[in-house]
Amino acid sequence: MRSAHIAIGAVSIVPSGACAVALLLFPDPFDTGSAALIAVGLMIATVTALSGLLLARAPWGQWGLIATTIIAMATASVLGGAAMWVTLIAGAVALVGLLGPWLRLWVRHQTLAESPGPIPITLTSVGAVATLYVGFCAAQGAHWSHVLVAAITVVGSVLYGRGNRIGIMVLRIAVPITAAFAAANTEPLGAVALLLGGVTIGVLAWLPAASRTTKVITPPLPTPVDRRP
Repeated sequence: MRSAHIAIGAVSIVPSGACAVALLLFPDPFDTGSAALIAVGLMIATVTALSGLLLARAPWGQWGLIATTIIAMATASVLGGAAMWVTLIAGAVALVGLLGPWLRLWVRHQTLAESPGPIPITLTSVGAVATLYVGFCAAQGAHWSHVLVAAITVVGSVLYGRGNRIGIMVLRIAVPITAAFAAANTEPLGAVALLLGGVTIGVLAWLPAASRTTKVITPPLPTPVDRRP
C-alpha cells in the first residue's frame, strides 16, 4: 500500500483525540486543570510524532505515536465510560498499524551523518512532551505555576531548536527555577518528578554538547588579493 503511512497516521491520532475530549468533558478522577494540561499535552505530543512520521519519515515519529497511543489508552481506562471503549478500540487498531510491516519501507532507517547528537535532540524534543509530563505530575490539582513551567519549557525548546541563544538560557535557568516553584505547589510524588525533570533539563543545557548548536561558526575569510600593478 503506497499510502499506508497516511492511513496509519490518520488512525493513530484518533485514540489521543478521543482521550483528550473525554478528559475535557469528564475529567474525574483528575483535577479539571490537570485534565486540561494532559489533554493539550497529549495532542501536542501526538501531532509532533505524526509530523515526524509523515514529513520526516523518522523512526522517532513511529515510536512517538506508539507511546502516545499507549498513554491515551491507559488514561482512558482510568476515565471509564464510552470514551474508554472508543480509545481502546481505536488504539488497538492504531498499534496494529504502527507495529506491523506496513511502515517498513516508509520509515527512514539509516542514521543521518550530520545528526546533532543525543543531548541537542533531547532538548529540542522536550517541548513536545513538557505539557503532558507536567499535567501528570499535577494530577491531583493544577496551579498556575504548572501552566507557567510547561509554557516556558515549550518556548525554550522551540527557540533552542531554531538555534536561538535565548532558548538555551531559558532551558538552563528559567526551566529549573519555574519547575522548583511549581513543585512547591504539587503533591509530594509529583513534586519530586517535576523537580527532577526541571533539574535534568537544566543540567543537560549546561553541557558543552548543548551549546554547540547555538554557536554560529564563521569560516575565515580569504586574505585580500593585492591587484595593484
